[in-house]
Amino acid sequence: MTMPELLNNFREQFPDTWKAYEQLIKVTDQDGPLDGKTVELIKVGISAALEHEGGLIAHISQSKKAGSDSAEIYHAILLAIGLAGIPAVLASFGIARNYLEGR
Repeated sequence: MTMPELLNNFREQFPDTWKAYEQLIKVTDQDGPLDGKTVELIKVGISAALEHEGGLIAHISQSKKAGSDSAEIYHAILLAIGLAGIPAVLASFGIARNYLEGR
């Protein structure tokens, strides 16, 4: 089962939990001085460090919508190198490149 299918199943089985999760994300995104673009770039870096492909693609998409360019997204991924190491960053770079360049 793919991650989108799992996510849809989770939403259907636990709708109240999903609504609470979405509200938590909304509140934490807005509960500080960072703008939306910066928040999404941070989430790109976190997703890269955690090697979370689904999150990485989702946050690259959200980051683009918030005004980030490809160089900023790649930099956010690069910043994960000290925390996650070169293998995680290379994998994330490849995922980002495929997504951003339509490969």
